[in-house]
Amino acid sequence: MKKKELLKLRTLNATSKMMQMADADVPQRTVYKSWNGEQVYLSYEYSLYMRCQVVHGFLKVAFFLPEHMRAGGKKAAYELYIDKEKGEFITYDRIRQKWLTAKVDMLPWPGYIYGSKNKWISPQGHDRIKKYLGGEHGGYQGLLEYQLKVRAEELKRRHKRETDPWDLEMAQTPKLPKDWKRWVDKVGIRENYIFYQYSKKGAKTGYCTFCEKEVAVSKPRHNKTGRCMRCRHKITYKSIGRAGTVVTEDAKMYLMQRCEDGFILREFNGYRRYRKGDYKNPEVSSWEIRRAIYDHNANPINAYYWGLYKLAETRWIRTSFCVPNWYGDGRGRVYGKTLPTLGARELRRTGMIETLQDRQKIDPEKYLAVYERIPQLEQLAKAHLSVLVTECMRDYYNFEKAFKNPQSGSLLKLLGIDSQQLKRLRKNRGGRKFLAWLQFEKATGKCLTDETVAWFCKEDILPDRLRFITDRMSVVQIFNYIRRQMRENGMKSGEVLTTWSDYLSMACRLKMDVNDAIIYRVRKLRQRHDELVELCGQKELAIRAGEILEKYPHVEDIYQEVKEVYGYTGEDYTVIVPSRIEEIMDEGEKLHHCVGSSDRYWERIERRESYVLFLRRVSKPDAPYYTLEIEPDGTVRQKRTMYDRQKEDIKDAEKFLREWQKVISKRITAKERGFAEKSRILRNQEFTQMRENQVIIHTGDLRGQLLVDVLMKDLMENKEELAGTALADAA
Repeated sequence: MKKKELLKLRTLNATSKMMQMADADVPQRTVYKSWNGEQVYLSYEYSLYMRCQVVHGFLKVAFFLPEHMRAGGKKAAYELYIDKEKGEFITYDRIRQKWLTAKVDMLPWPGYIYGSKNKWISPQGHDRIKKYLGGEHGGYQGLLEYQLKVRAEELKRRHKRETDPWDLEMAQTPKLPKDWKRWVDKVGIRENYIFYQYSKKGAKTGYCTFCEKEVAVSKPRHNKTGRCMRCRHKITYKSIGRAGTVVTEDAKMYLMQRCEDGFILREFNGYRRYRKGDYKNPEVSSWEIRRAIYDHNANPINAYYWGLYKLAETRWIRTSFCVPNWYGDGRGRVYGKTLPTLGARELRRTGMIETLQDRQKIDPEKYLAVYERIPQLEQLAKAHLSVLVTECMRDYYNFEKAFKNPQSGSLLKLLGIDSQQLKRLRKNRGGRKFLAWLQFEKATGKCLTDETVAWFCKEDILPDRLRFITDRMSVVQIFNYIRRQMRENGMKSGEVLTTWSDYLSMACRLKMDVNDAIIYRVRKLRQRHDELVELCGQKELAIRAGEILEKYPHVEDIYQEVKEVYGYTGEDYTVIVPSRIEEIMDEGEKLHHCVGSSDRYWERIERRESYVLFLRRVSKPDAPYYTLEIEPDGTVRQKRTMYDRQKEDIKDAEKFLREWQKVISKRITAKERGFAEKSRILRNQEFTQMRENQVIIHTGDLRGQLLVDVLMKDLMENKEELAGTALADAA
């Protein structure tokens, strides 16, 4: 529509009759009380007045508001223009002087219009609208019905623009195979039954739903599972007198067919229903729920599902493909007669055909999704390693860690095993656990029997879990030891390993010779473990301390050596040198900071770069107050209390720390000064690196500040030592 031409059409003003009616229509005032005060609503006998005319093929409808007319206004508030031939309409807002595309029920009317059904138009105008639009009604209702119809057709055209390409793709879907219904009944739906007539003497025959014949039965029982003596299929016995209507569970089935773009994967659901008294004539139903189209190289193109589209119609709707980390169970039987031709071309490089040979049920779309991410899946499938294929499809992300050389084209290099081990893996139907043991065997050169490996797999024990003891015992010895402890103590394998590991950690903590077979291969493991728990007191701390001592064996010896150098007590404060690892760990836990739990502090102590000491109040020597990290010359790197914070009281404590630095400067040996010089160099290097990397604190009160600035502010260098070093350099 040309808007300028529309505005040139004859103007429709309110008639004298309309003006008189509006003037006589006194509005009714209704007051409602609400939470935001009183609200006044007006209501008229006629909330809207209309005039219409057909001009130059257009239907023009003018809308007048009673409040305007009562004030003497004859001009229309809105003018609606309809072109039936083109199926278009548009409204001009005379008040705001702008064009609107909304329907008449969506125009910005005054509030009183929405509550009123009476809208006046002359009988001639009513019939003119009805005749022009060709609808069942005239007047306002006829206008609205027409506009709704136009909008529905517009929406349909808009949807069609989206759905036409979908329908074009769906048009290449081949017809179902001629034997599809028979295949669904006998192969796709796996549940079968033997219906028998109950007898006190015991039924001798029954009707097998797979054989579709009377077969011999032996001691059948209602809902008991078994196998048909004739066809050997798995069945469930059903007593005719008790069964009623029997319906199988929904089964998933797949059909793969070649199409123009490549091939189409079709997913079906189906079931079988046996009505009471008619068990020989089941109703077999199957319906298609999903389609996925792939190109000739098995690359995904588009996927569709059958569903309700835009709340308007049920049809094929485009959707996303199955993702490789989808954990739902979409396994089902795959129609086999189309597979040989697909396997020769489209599926030749996927390994899916080989997987289907090894497994009865599969989710082909999930398989292809995983294959796209893990192309090595083809090698596993073609090597008929069905368990590995299953595990890869179940958890492809973590499965990648099982590959030793992911880029290798050789299966043996990929898995990190030799040809004989590959045969064993296939023979034992081994999965990732079995493979991990073969990889361990290959790395260590120590052969293990299949029975030993199978036992470890059954007990969910991988080589990494035995790392704490494999440096002292062979896997076979460990295998025999675990089984003996299980037998003698009534423990599970996991309990044995946990108890054994904890026992050795505590033994290390108590500085027992854990390399002595009498210690590490103790006969009464549980008893010895409990004895060490009593000796160590806090078991968890002792175990962690033992683990730290294994990595940093000199920590406690160093503290014994420096105890007399750094310990000092003043009038209000005291500096305490810890003796045991547990003391440092306990300090960190009580003050809620990382000292004792971070390896970097143990590494610094081990190489004598810095020491962790405790600042306490003399009045409460056993209560954690501040934790100090000092360098060997007495320089204080850090002083932190609860949650790595500093409080106002640290200013008073710093006066004591200056006093402490003066005292220990007289005690520090030449050996400690040598360590201090190296420590200072390492500290400056670390600070420089932090500043270059712009390391920022992300949590706590210091969030957003540069870490190096905080550490520099915290630093308290020992002025006595610096002065002494300067004099020595000058001399």
